[in-house]
Amino acid sequence: MRISRNVLSRFVDVPRDARRLRDLLDDVGLEVKRVVDRSDDLQLTLELLANRGDHHCYKGLATEISGRTGDEVTVPPVFELTVGDSPIPLRNETPLCGVYTATLLVRDAIGLGQLEADTIAPILGADQGSVSAPVDATNLANLELGQPTHAFDADTIVGGITIRTSRPGETALPLFAEERVELPEGTIVIADDEKILAIAGVIGCQESRTTEATRRILLESAHFDPIAVRKASRALNILTDSSARFERGSDPSACLVGAGRVVHLLVGEAGWEVQGTTGVVGDWHDPKRIIAISVPAAGAFLEVPLDTDEVADRLSRYGFPVSPAYPEWDGWTVPDALSDLPSSKLRGYLLVRVPPHRLWDVEDVADLYEELAKSIGYNETPTHLPPIAIGAEPATWEVRKAAATQVLLGSGFTEVVLDGFHGRDLVERYELPEGHPLLVHVETDNALDRAYSLLKNTGLHQALDGVAVNLNNRNTEVKAFEWTRTFHRDRTAPNGVCTERDILWAIVTGQDREPSWAEAGRPADVWFVKGVLTELGVELQAPLTIGPPSKDQPLKDLLHPGRQASILLDGEPIGIFGEVHPKAVAAARIKRARPVYLELDAKALLHHEAQAPPWQMPPAQQPIDRNLAFTLPLRVEAGGVARTLQNSGPEWLGAVDMVDLFEHEDESGAPVRTVTYALRFDVEDQSRSADEVNAVLDHLIAAVQGAWGHRGVTLRA
Repeated sequence: MRISRNVLSRFVDVPRDARRLRDLLDDVGLEVKRVVDRSDDLQLTLELLANRGDHHCYKGLATEISGRTGDEVTVPPVFELTVGDSPIPLRNETPLCGVYTATLLVRDAIGLGQLEADTIAPILGADQGSVSAPVDATNLANLELGQPTHAFDADTIVGGITIRTSRPGETALPLFAEERVELPEGTIVIADDEKILAIAGVIGCQESRTTEATRRILLESAHFDPIAVRKASRALNILTDSSARFERGSDPSACLVGAGRVVHLLVGEAGWEVQGTTGVVGDWHDPKRIIAISVPAAGAFLEVPLDTDEVADRLSRYGFPVSPAYPEWDGWTVPDALSDLPSSKLRGYLLVRVPPHRLWDVEDVADLYEELAKSIGYNETPTHLPPIAIGAEPATWEVRKAAATQVLLGSGFTEVVLDGFHGRDLVERYELPEGHPLLVHVETDNALDRAYSLLKNTGLHQALDGVAVNLNNRNTEVKAFEWTRTFHRDRTAPNGVCTERDILWAIVTGQDREPSWAEAGRPADVWFVKGVLTELGVELQAPLTIGPPSKDQPLKDLLHPGRQASILLDGEPIGIFGEVHPKAVAAARIKRARPVYLELDAKALLHHEAQAPPWQMPPAQQPIDRNLAFTLPLRVEAGGVARTLQNSGPEWLGAVDMVDLFEHEDESGAPVRTVTYALRFDVEDQSRSADEVNAVLDHLIAAVQGAWGHRGVTLRA
C-alpha cells in the first residue's frame, strides 16, 4: 500500500523526518518497503499483514500509531444518514452479505462536478487517478476509512436490488473488461431484475456504471464474507482495492460511516443531494466478544510493571472498550471462567470488548498481550533467553553451513538477506526467448505492489540489482552472497504449486582483495571464484570440480559463453558460475564492470557426506614436475585440454593443473589464450629416467594436437 506522510498527518501527529517516521512505522509493525522523498512530501510503500484489513486505510494506520504515541486520531467529517425506507426495493438472499445499505443521491444539472484538488490528494498520492466525483469519493472513503463503497447509475437499475449468489452459467461484464465473463457458481452478486450490477466486494459492472450524463446515483456500502470475496477475486483474476480490504475482513459496523463520508463529499463539494432515507438489510449482529485480561498476568508476561489504568488506556487507543470486571456493567457479562470468583479476586481483571473491526484477528488474551507489547514498544520490553536445562547440538548440515559461511567471509564476501519476491521488470529486461525457464514463475494473485508479484526462481536478478546500486553509489568493490530459497512451478509437487530449492548464490566485481602498499590486487574474475570454490571444497571435504556448462542449466544463457563452467560434486552438476553476459550486464544498467556470478544447490553441498582425503605415505623420492603451455582460441575449453592430458598419460601421471593464463593475440591479430599446465609424475619409490618422462611428454603433446589441433590448439614454445 502506498501512502503519503502529509495525508497521514491529517489523521494523527507523525514525525516529519523520514528516518524517524520510518522507524516509528517499522516499530509498530507497519513494514516500510520503500520511501520516496519529494520536496514537499514523503511517499511510503508499506508491506501490510495479511490478517489486518483495518490497516488498509489511513484511519487504521493512524490508530496503530496512536496506540504507541497516545496522540488522538482525527477522522474526516461524515454526513449523518437517516436509516428508514429504502429508496429502492432491497432483498438479501444470502448470509454471505452481513450488511447492505443503499442511499440515493440526485443532481439537477447534467454532469458530475468535481471534488476539490486538496480533497482528492490522497487518491492521487496512492497512484489512483481522478475519474469523476462519485468514483473519486468512493475511492477516497475506502482509502481514508477502509470501507469500500460503490456508486451505481440509479436510472440503469430495473426493479429492485437483490443480493444473492450467482447461478450456473451466469455471466457479467465487469468494469474495464472487453467481454463478459462466466461467474463461478456461488459468487456473491448484486443484481436487479434483469442483470448483474456488481460482483460483490470485487468490482462493479459496466451496465450500471456512472457517466457524465448520470443524474441519480445509488450509493452502496456493505459488508461481505471475506472468504467468499477472496474466492471470487482469485477465480476471476480481478484484484481491486475493495477486494483487498474485504478479503482481509471489513468492519461490519462501518457501512453507514463509509457511505456517510461519500455523501459528505458529494453534497459538500460536487452539488449532489440526498433523496429520502437510507435502506439497510442484513442480519449481522455484533457478537460482543468479551476477553478477560488479568493485569498482573499481563505484566508478568511482558515483564513490565503495569497497573489497571495503564492497561485500559493502552487498549482503548486501539479501539477496545474496557471495563472493570465486576458482575455486570451496562449489559456486559463476566465470562464463565470468572463467574465463580469472588469480587476481591475480580479486581485484578479487566473486561475487554473486541470492536467489530478487530473480530477477524483478536480471539483470546494472547492477542491483547500483543497489543500491549506494540503499545509499550518491543524495544522497551526485556529481552533474554528463557532458562533451559539441556541444549541440542547443531545438525551436521548446520555446522557445514557455518564453515562455508566463514570461507566466504574470509574471502571478503558480505552476507545479505533479500526478498523472496521480485517484479516482472527484473526478468523482462533480459529479453529472453519465449518459453525460457527463467520466464516461468510462481506468481501471486493478490500482490498490491507489482515489484513483489513473482517468487524468485534464481538469485541473479537481485544480485545484479545489488551491483548496480553499489556502483551508482561509487562502491566499485562488491562481494555478496546469500543462503536463500527459490521457487519453481510444479503442479505435481506435494503442495500442488511448486517445488522449492535451497541455494547459495554469490556475486563479485572489482578486485580480489583490498589494495595495499604492497600490491594492488588483481581482478575478481572467474579464476578468483574458482579459487573460492576450491576453498569451499577443501573446508567441507567435498570433491568439488568444474566441467562444461550443462545444456539444461537455465542460467547459462545469462553468463558469458566462453567464461562459465558447471560446478560438479562427485561428478554431478550442482550449480554454475561464470562472468555475467555483457548483454545482461547492459540490461541491468551496469557500466565499467564485469561481475562474476555463482549459484549452486545448497542442500546438495551441505548434506553431502564429508570425504576426507586418504592419507598416503609420502614417497622416498620427490615427484617430477614438468610444464606444457598450449595456445587456445577463445572458444576452446581449457578444462577439455586438461582432461585430454590426464586421460592420455600413464598411471603414474599424478595430477594435471592449470597454473597460468596469458591473454594475447596470434599472428593474425585474433585474441587467444596461452594456458600453462603443470604435470606431476609420481615416481613410486623408483627412479625414472629423463628420457622416459620426455617420451611421455611427446606422447601427451601429440594427443592434444590430435584431439584439439583441428580447433586451432597449438603448443607454445
